Amino acid sequence: MNKFIKFSVIAFIAGSLILFFGKGNWFPDFYNPKFMGVIGLLCACLIILPRLVFKSAISEIKEKALTFLQNILAIILLLNAAGALGLFQLYKIGFEYDKFLHFIVPSLIVIALTYFNYHWYDIQKFGKSLILSTILVIVGGFAWELFEFLGDSILKTQMLGYYGKFISEDTFWDLIMNGLGSIAGIFISIVKVKKFH
Repeated sequence: MNKFIKFSVIAFIAGSLILFFGKGNWFPDFYNPKFMGVIGLLCACLIILPRLVFKSAISEIKEKALTFLQNILAIILLLNAAGALGLFQLYKIGFEYDKFLHFIVPSLIVIALTYFNYHWYDIQKFGKSLILSTILVIVGGFAWELFEFLGDSILKTQMLGYYGKFISEDTFWDLIMNGLGSIAGIFISIVKVKKFH
């Protein structure tokens, strides 16, 4: 693992420990510390997971593809964590951090998965890798909205809408931004992925 990946894993584990063992009055009212602590540990595991699943990086290009995937995962999860730490509330001053994430995350995932699939599996047709990656991202976007719904329904979190308000409107625009981000990822992949060695 490179330094950035190690830093990301350690940051998520440390944050989870603070959330698990910190006092309730340390956190804002909208926090669910135990739930967020579990999510933090899952994030650390997700960053490590590709290295555990794809062990046989027998060529330099495959090693780069695996490291690239881990780096993108770490960036995405850290951006989401920054939102949970308070950046989502920037909507109060006119900056929709949530919509920014719903654009940038699908874009990064399309690029990362396309690059990884293309180089790891030696997919001869670049288009196949791109289509597969885009489908996974679109399905993942809907799955995320379902995850937020279940979290709010079962665990009483406030992930949907703006802390439980304007849910329908927010979900609609989240999905629109997911789509636009995916399109941006497609164009960037077409231009850059084949050349990125």
